[in-house]
Amino acid sequence: MKTYFYILSIIAFALFSGTCLGQSGETFGNAVRFDRTTHDFGTIKLGSGPVECVFTFENISGGPMAVYNVVTSCGCTTTEWTKEPIMPGGKGNITIEYTNDEGPYPFDKTITVYMSNYTRPILLRVRGVCIDKEKKLDEIYTESYGALGLRSNEFSVGNIDQGKSKGDEIYVANTSASPARISFTEITPGLEIEVSPNPIPAGATAKLAYTVTTGPGEWGKTVYEATPVVNGKAQTGKDPLKIRCFIKEDFSGWSEEEIRNAALPMFNASSYTFNPVAKGTEVKGSFSLKNHGKSPLVIHKIEADSDDISFSPVNEIGAGESGNIDFVFDTSDRTPGEEVLIIATLTTNAPKRPMINIFIQGFIK
Repeated sequence: MKTYFYILSIIAFALFSGTCLGQSGETFGNAVRFDRTTHDFGTIKLGSGPVECVFTFENISGGPMAVYNVVTSCGCTTTEWTKEPIMPGGKGNITIEYTNDEGPYPFDKTITVYMSNYTRPILLRVRGVCIDKEKKLDEIYTESYGALGLRSNEFSVGNIDQGKSKGDEIYVANTSASPARISFTEITPGLEIEVSPNPIPAGATAKLAYTVTTGPGEWGKTVYEATPVVNGKAQTGKDPLKIRCFIKEDFSGWSEEEIRNAALPMFNASSYTFNPVAKGTEVKGSFSLKNHGKSPLVIHKIEADSDDISFSPVNEIGAGESGNIDFVFDTSDRTPGEEVLIIATLTTNAPKRPMINIFIQGFIK
């Protein structure tokens, strides 16, 4: 069952995750730019009435555009949006209202936007925590770093194009009776993080903003970290804050011709099933693929959800050529009777398949 939860987490991670107040501006192709794609209402009290937020977007294409439709994931959210055509450089709004009458628990709702100048749907999200009675800050912000409280110490900015930046904001709280000045140490290069207002007044909330800027050679699943410093004391007794992302090739500047002539990897099979083996056996296998595109295929990175499998480096695969991805799976740390499912993710330079999952499965006798 654990492996199925992991599959779900991979899918969720590839889309959006984390508890975010507002995501920094995000561009979709050469069509539209949103001021953010996620809004967090924070903590709201059940029965206090509807809450509302507005997403603003800009037409960055060369012609007029319009919003065809906006679809919500449930009846608890309603939408209004700019109906008239928007000229290049013009802006429009999508207003989301959450009725706040479902019950006292965290909520996370998806809004799907269809636009005339972008072929794929765009996902917006609203989220927050609904409570049935007033709670103390330390009951809401349960991850404690001294006086600094967070709802979680792990966040995600989803997919980031190589060489680009992306960020979010989250709510944090000062759970103490005195002002708390917050800074950070042991910060991963490429991560910027700050709190406002700072110091945080006693018993008050603030916004923690962070931005990730990807560096050369960084691909696939990447984690950026920072250790909070509260009133001059580094909070080293707990795990650092972790910001997760997936770094992929930036295709936004590619021409239509470059995309047509790009690499296109196709596997003979995306799943490898090995015969039942005894614990301690080394399982060796291979995936075969062919580059059906008109340009060389580059696999920037191969990474698995398990440390007991390794992959041989893959050289560039020329247009029309075939290649193999070889692996070795060490079952020494596995349990007899265990059913194995390992997911490996490839990060490539193929615009139609920038991320590819392959699967290794079998049984330990």
